[in-house]
Amino acid sequence: MRGSPFGHVRLLAPVLAAVLLLMAAPHSLRAVAVSTPAMQAGASGDARADKKPVASVVWTDHLKVETYPSETAAAPGGKVSLIVKIEPVARMHVYAPGADDYRIVTLTVAAQRFVRLAPTRYPASEMYLFEPLNERIPAYQKPFTLVQEVTLDSQPEARAALRATPSLTLTGTLDYQACDDRICFKPVSVPLTWTVAMQTGRPSGAGGTGTR
Repeated sequence: MRGSPFGHVRLLAPVLAAVLLLMAAPHSLRAVAVSTPAMQAGASGDARADKKPVASVVWTDHLKVETYPSETAAAPGGKVSLIVKIEPVARMHVYAPGADDYRIVTLTVAAQRFVRLAPTRYPASEMYLFEPLNERIPAYQKPFTLVQEVTLDSQPEARAALRATPSLTLTGTLDYQACDDRICFKPVSVPLTWTVAMQTGRPSGAGGTGTR
């Protein structure tokens, strides 16, 4: 761009775009808040499990993150899978298990009484060639899904406590460090929430993957 009177304007274009983006969204996380059927069922007392969960979506500068529970309602002794669908933006990747020298994408669900957490299920990754260092690293470049299965306690105390509330809200974080084909960006922590209505009948099914 040497000698071009528009060179500085072109260089400033990404900066101006970033400023406009920050003006439109004060935070780096841009969320779409959706009232899920589980929340609606809990509020009305109609905890029908045949309703389909509605996803909540969060965009960061590197990923699209879509979350929803596999079931809209659950009962003590039942299982629910917390689904996190992740779609890296173009040219971006995050690190998978096995990338020991890097920050692996991690789903952490906060511990809660009467709720048991299974290990997070990861899909198969691919080997990514990071050319600046000539390294091959397990990573995700294409859309992938993480699944966290939770089981509700079935002991009498748990049944009484869980059935006394219309809905159960679980919180967690998605932690990752994204890189493109040249540089790695600062680590990001994305807050996540899932809500399911509480049933008074039989437990929900095995939880499943709930993926779409």
